[in-house]
Amino acid sequence: MNQYQFMSKNNKLPKKNTASQHAVSQLINAERVSPKTPFSYGKWLAVGALIVALFVAFSGGFDNQFVDWDDNVYVAQDYLVTDPKGHFGEAFKSHVALNYHPLTIVSMMINASISGTETAKSFIVTNFIIHLLNTLLVFWLIMLLTKRRLMASFFVALLFAIHPMRVESVTWVSERKDVLYGFFFIAGCISYLYYLDAERKSKYLIISLILFVLSCLSKAQAVVLPIIFFLFDYWRDRKIDAKVIIEKIPFLVFSLLFGLIATNVQSGGDFHGMIHIIGEQRSALSLKVFTMMDRIIYAGYGFFMYFYHLFMPINLCTFYPYEPDGVNKFYSVGIVFSLIIIGLTIFSARKSKLFLFGIGFFAVTVALVLQFISVGAAIMADRYTYIPYIGLFFVLAMLLDQLAEKNQSLKQVVWVGAFAFAGFCLFQTRKQVETWQNTGTLFGQIIKIFPNDYRAYYTYGKYIGEKEGKLEESIVANKKAIELGYKEDAGPWENLGTAYGMKGDTQKALEYFSEAIKRGPSTGETYMNRGMAYFNLNQPAKAIPDFEKSLTMKNDKIIMSRGLLATSYLALGNATKALENFNQVIDKDGSQDPVHFYNRGLTKQTLGDRAGAIADFQKTLSLQPNYEAAKKSLASLGV
Repeated sequence: MNQYQFMSKNNKLPKKNTASQHAVSQLINAERVSPKTPFSYGKWLAVGALIVALFVAFSGGFDNQFVDWDDNVYVAQDYLVTDPKGHFGEAFKSHVALNYHPLTIVSMMINASISGTETAKSFIVTNFIIHLLNTLLVFWLIMLLTKRRLMASFFVALLFAIHPMRVESVTWVSERKDVLYGFFFIAGCISYLYYLDAERKSKYLIISLILFVLSCLSKAQAVVLPIIFFLFDYWRDRKIDAKVIIEKIPFLVFSLLFGLIATNVQSGGDFHGMIHIIGEQRSALSLKVFTMMDRIIYAGYGFFMYFYHLFMPINLCTFYPYEPDGVNKFYSVGIVFSLIIIGLTIFSARKSKLFLFGIGFFAVTVALVLQFISVGAAIMADRYTYIPYIGLFFVLAMLLDQLAEKNQSLKQVVWVGAFAFAGFCLFQTRKQVETWQNTGTLFGQIIKIFPNDYRAYYTYGKYIGEKEGKLEESIVANKKAIELGYKEDAGPWENLGTAYGMKGDTQKALEYFSEAIKRGPSTGETYMNRGMAYFNLNQPAKAIPDFEKSLTMKNDKIIMSRGLLATSYLALGNATKALENFNQVIDKDGSQDPVHFYNRGLTKQTLGDRAGAIADFQKTLSLQPNYEAAKKSLASLGV
């Protein structure tokens, strides 16, 4: 058995300075290899191939849109991102979507400062660039772990780069935290290996600590890095003694700190008043939703499915909901599989370090998201494997490398088969990138894989109705959400009211908006929409209370609501109240809608203010020169 592959316990590194001198010598030699050597050519060829493969895999998603799944929270509703100037320091005192990751927010603020927030392109391209850098870091990391085994290192980096399970982390704007924490996490691993191989030089340990903190500031999942360092100690045959533990105390302290912050914030807290929320408040962590046995079953299922999707990256979904035990046959399989893997890993440790190291790397980095503690409504997520899969890719690559070395006649067959699998992954990744094109394609995919998920029907129906004008399809989708038992809020009823209103079926729209109000709308827009239905049915007296109510609630269309209120007063014959509200919407709220100026002109004309009416009609025409009603009104006034 080759030492570079498994580092058997019987093959200890030499004691004293010989081991470190040997390691440093190898590192130096790697840097001093002549540019004309096959290794150097191979190394740069590998780097070039990784860059090309990455571009082929992900470039199709550069023009994707923001999606209605956290992107609104991270961008549109986050004033730090929409108005970043002067707010960079505040990113460290706030949390978004119940996640404390200030560096992630700062990076998005930089995107917004450079290119604005009108499109998602700069955010997605930045994710891609960071992922590219992470891929090169993984290549470097595996080269260090394997003492420059080029094929194994390249294969690990290639799978890390283009495996379909990467798509969520790279193409989804909101998952900037994955690629960013991954950058500092992998760099921290590299620095720690230099610490081990360079006579324990403290500067590398300090660099590792700094990178660890930066990783935690990007995503809390990084808190497990100190445990990974122990695995590196194990891989390098380092004795775990008091000194090894003491040197990691600063890491463990920061790990505890960021762990406490994450737990407090995700439970809806503000970490003793030091961190305030931006956006909608909710609670992500729960210990009460499931029994202990449920949590064990779900954790085992996730553990199994992550292995399954590594080799079978098909039917990947952006959202994996909890399902009843009778529906998902793999729930019971997960526990058995997990126990077998754990048992075989421990058993193999007597002869080889590979499985304990690689599978241990995977298990440690994925443990916090295996749903022992329920986080949100999904049982698992592709993005959770961003760093953990490095461990499994490493095991797979080393096994292939060993097989190729032992059977020279099969060497080409082994690597041709391996890279054929990589080609399949590349194809699947390009397909998966397309599902993130917009909210409709994203939730349409969820419906195909989980046809009983009412949330997917609701979001899909809302998008295709409002953004694509597919009203009939929107109505079908929202009714399906209601049929499947939608109970989160009044969303589907609001969507149905909007769709019927856009179709011109005002009576149906009124019925659905009234039902939505009974169920408790979250914003004033629902009252505004019902008011519009009453107004279109020539019932301004019933419309006015709804418009007034809409002004007392959260309402992103406040100008529209007040303008409609003023118009309703005008239609009812109350010119005084109409003028009061038109003055508010124009002079105080800053409306530049020509309709508002025209209607205020009519109101002033009704009240006998000829000069004021003329001024408003003229303003209307300055905003919209072809406004025929304004021209006729001016003509009637002799202008």
